[in-house]
Parts: sequence; C-alpha cells; structure tokens
Amino acid sequence: MISHVDGYLEHIMAVCCDNRSGAVADYIPELTRVDPEGYGLSLCMHDGHIYSRGDAGTKFTIQSVSKPLTYAFALTRLGFAETDDKIGVEPSGEAFNQVSVDDRRRPKNPMINAGAILAASLLLPPVRDIGPGLVDTVFEEVTAFYSACAGRRLSLDVDVWHSEAATGARNRAIAYMLDSFGVIDSDPEAALDLYLRQCSLQVTTDDLAVIGATFANGGANPRTGRQVLAPEVAQRVLSVMTTCGMYDGAGDWVTSVGLPAKSGVGGGILAILPGQLGIGVYSPRLDQHGNSARGIETCRHLSTDLGLHMFNLTRESRVTIRAVRDISEFSVGEDWGERERGYLRTCRDRVRVYELQGDLTFSGAESAMRRLESDLDDFEVAIVDISRIGIVDPVARTMLLSIKHTLDERGGRGMLVDPDGVVRRSVERHRNDEILPDLAAPEAFRGLDPTLPHVHTSLLDAVADAEAFQLKRRYGGGEMFGPG
Repeated sequence: MISHVDGYLEHIMAVCCDNRSGAVADYIPELTRVDPEGYGLSLCMHDGHIYSRGDAGTKFTIQSVSKPLTYAFALTRLGFAETDDKIGVEPSGEAFNQVSVDDRRRPKNPMINAGAILAASLLLPPVRDIGPGLVDTVFEEVTAFYSACAGRRLSLDVDVWHSEAATGARNRAIAYMLDSFGVIDSDPEAALDLYLRQCSLQVTTDDLAVIGATFANGGANPRTGRQVLAPEVAQRVLSVMTTCGMYDGAGDWVTSVGLPAKSGVGGGILAILPGQLGIGVYSPRLDQHGNSARGIETCRHLSTDLGLHMFNLTRESRVTIRAVRDISEFSVGEDWGERERGYLRTCRDRVRVYELQGDLTFSGAESAMRRLESDLDDFEVAIVDISRIGIVDPVARTMLLSIKHTLDERGGRGMLVDPDGVVRRSVERHRNDEILPDLAAPEAFRGLDPTLPHVHTSLLDAVADAEAFQLKRRYGGGEMFGPG
C-alpha cells in the first residue's frame, strides 16, 4: 500500500518533472554520460524510516555534496581551533570554483573548492612528499566516515576520478595557489588527489537522505544507531551549510527553502531539517550556479507544501503521540440491551485511541500516521484525539483527514475528537491550497465520551451485518440484535 507521504512526494515530483532547464555538467567528460532525465527523491525521518520515489536507487557521484562531510571529519580529527585556523566560515557570495580567501589568506569557507581542498589537506600528514599509498590509507578513512554517515559501504567511481584528475586544471591551480599562500602544510598534489577521490564516491538519494538524517540527529545515524560524529560538530556543519552551502545562490535558498543544504555538480542535493529529517534529491541538469535545476524546484515544493522551512514558527514536538490505548476503562452505556452490552465488553480492544499533542506539522503527522498504519491489523475503529493539539498545518491536517480513507479501504472506521474545531477551521482556511485532492473528513466529536456511543454502534452494526449475512445464506433472513 502506497503511504500518504509517498503520495505527496509523487505529486511534487509530477509538478517538477517538466522542468528540463539547465544542462548536464560537461567540464568533467565522464559526467556527460549520465541520463539527463534521471530524477530521484528520498526522505529519511529521524527514526530512520525512508521514503523513496523515482530513481532513488540510481548511483551518481557525490561531488561537492562531499564538502560538509570532509569538513565534519576534519573538525572531528583536529578539533575546532586548528580547523578554524585554516578555514573560515564566512559566505563568499561567489561561485564554487572561485579563488576566494579572506585577509588571512584562508579559504572563506569549507563549502567552496578552495576550502574543501584545504579541508582534505588537513587529513594528510604535514609533509611535502606524500606517496599514493598514504593517500590510499587516508582515503579509506574518509570512505569509512562517509559510509558510517550513510549507513552502508560506499564505493569509488574510478572512471569519474580519473576523468576529474585529467581535466582538473582549475582545482590544481587553486591547490597551488593555497600552497603559495603558505596555508597548505602537506603536498598539494596529494591534497588534490584526496579531494578528487572524495568527490567521486558513488551515492544514491537514499544515501544522501540518511546522511542528512544523521546530521539532523546530532551525529547519530538513525538506521544503524551509531554516533558517527559529535553533536557540536553536526551543529557547526549545519550552520555553515545554511549560509554557504548553495554558493552564490545561498541567500535566495535560505529565504525560499530554509534548510541547511549542499549541492553537487553530479546532480545531487542534500538538505536537512535539524532534529527531524534528511532529504536527498537527484537530477543532473544544472542551473547557472551549478545546482540541480529540478532539484532546487523540488526542494522549494517540499519546503512550502510540507511546511519544512526551519524557521516555521510552530512549536514542533518530536513525540507527537502522547498515548495509545483501548477503551477498556470506559463502561458500556445503559442504552443497550444486556446482550449488546455483553458483546461490547468483549471487543473493547478492537478500538484504538491515539492521543496527539503539541503543534502538528508534517514530521509529527507522518510519525503518527505511520504508527496508525502499522497497527491496522489490531483494531477496527480508530479514534484520533487532538484535544491537546494547538496548530495544525495544511499537510498535517490533510494527513489527519486521510485516516478515514485509509480505514475505509480496510473495512474499518475512523473518528476524530476535535473539541475546538481545529481541523474544521483549518479546512476552511486552506480549502483552496491543497496539494492533493480533498479527502472526506472522519466523524468529529467534541470529546471522547460523546464519541463512544458511535463507536459502540459501529461495532454492533459490523457484527449484525456479518450475522445477518450468514443467516441469509442459511435461512433467507434474520437479525442478531433486537431491541433491549
């Protein structure tokens, strides 16, 4: 069964797939061989659950999306003081391959090529004659770190690595310029080789999404449970990605998308909503800034349609489900006959109450819906209690409305406890800005007590219908329940 989140992602991809602007990178010959129509999208939630659509399994080279990872590795290995002494953290406002240094002749930040090459050099020993064997050893350490962030072993695209090495005159010039400034302590050729290798590691959008979720979780990989890097390192990297990750398009990105992010000329984009999720997008046609044109549009829709902007002013709570219980603590009303009451006492566990809390945005609604869908075989009636919910954003509200559709498909029934009419008012406010067609709302009540008679009626109707069907097959008629 396709989830409602998958439905949102498919809708967004359908909107963006007609965007064929831009062109595949051609200054690295091997990158011209990719399919320009490739398009993949993945989301990894804070608990490690992944949603994947399109070409999410297609491998492509990570390219500049590697820069925050190597920067994180350098911060981990050398510490903040030594790394900051070599690389700044200020936006350059320039293209990724510009020779951009500050008044101390440090690269302005680690997200441009100059800063990334220097970050790679910090992982090498400070000697001038480094053989390929030592670069192999350090690259293995880099690969192991990247793989720990992705939750699986990554591999090198040797053809792309050789292609970049054969055509990397500008990057070689940057490396030797930094060497002439006295800021590279190791062999510039070895630093360049290590940088080009890291850029040639192969990833998928699933990998990028898991890497993003690892940083979003303060350095803990949600798929493996491993603490890959320290929370303070993750915080620093996310801060620099926010201001510098999208090069000379960073300002527009922060205002319109509002997520720490990094792009690569291989067509990948990594975006992160701190504390909640990671996003991986792949589409190889690039805009004038060297960012995936379709990927940028996709991220804008994700941010706007799913409410993912990091400055969304709702009070997001990760633990959206306050409690899950049945109705065994409630007595059966006297309105029913003894036979009906006896039956209802036996099936209280077939009703599940989900109490939600906090402000409900996409991440919280996704978590609640996934929990409900995983429990579908355990109940017939679901009651979603939003008495303790303050703000419900449009996507979260539509996901609440989808409960009825989900249960209808399974022969169940969904009810909503909405004492303040939050969902009803949200429906009226956002009637014209749906990203998916309207769904019929579940029955809504002002409290749990007024809901229970309707629950009991539903349970009795279901068993009566089943009994009547059996009697009709046997005898041509009959009912199970009569009055009193």
